[in-house]
Amino acid sequence: MTTQTCNRFFAALAASALLALSACGGSDAASDTASDTAPELAADVDEAAPEEATAVPVVAVAAILESSASLTVTGEALPPLEDPNNDAAVGTAAPVVVGATFDGTEVSIGGPTDGPTMLVFLAHWCPHCNDEIPEIATLRDRGDLPDNLNIIGVSTAVQPDRDNFPPSSWIVEKDWTWPVLADTADSEAIQLYGGTGFPFTVMLNADGTVNARKSGNESADQILEWINTALLTV
Repeated sequence: MTTQTCNRFFAALAASALLALSACGGSDAASDTASDTAPELAADVDEAAPEEATAVPVVAVAAILESSASLTVTGEALPPLEDPNNDAAVGTAAPVVVGATFDGTEVSIGGPTDGPTMLVFLAHWCPHCNDEIPEIATLRDRGDLPDNLNIIGVSTAVQPDRDNFPPSSWIVEKDWTWPVLADTADSEAIQLYGGTGFPFTVMLNADGTVNARKSGNESADQILEWINTALLTV
């Protein structure tokens, strides 16, 4: 079974511990780091209308958050994934991470839930993430996903100067229909879960412990096999 991954590595910055991301594929030798600040929503202001004109009411539009300003974290970070077949994180409690969706609604990952949860960490600019989402959507459309399986996406490594920005629009265009946690500009969530490439997938048991982790994109049938194998070990 082969997988393709957008690899990344951690920059050893003692004070900030920023996540540095290597370019997808071998043609781009430069490494890119996540954006330092979330994009701001600028509102255009029209000139005042003449006094005789009918006033037009101003409708407030909620800002779109491409990255969470901060995360609330409970628990310890997972070790980086090295060997999916002998993963030191399996059986340990995943950190509970509370952040926001693109519209600012609170969303969390980790902790006890009403069933197993599959977390899918995605970078908008990664071609393998772009290949992975339609495969998961195929399982959804075929009705192959387990009824009790929760799925949450994590948009991470946001970079305004790369393909498919902004991720809030990209995720809709890719037909992702599950909740999405917007990671911070420093990609804290994926670091807490020990991610080593994109896409990065984590299966959590209903009690919040790690069941399995993997990195790289696969076909719909391979993803389903991974899901079923993980759930059989519960």
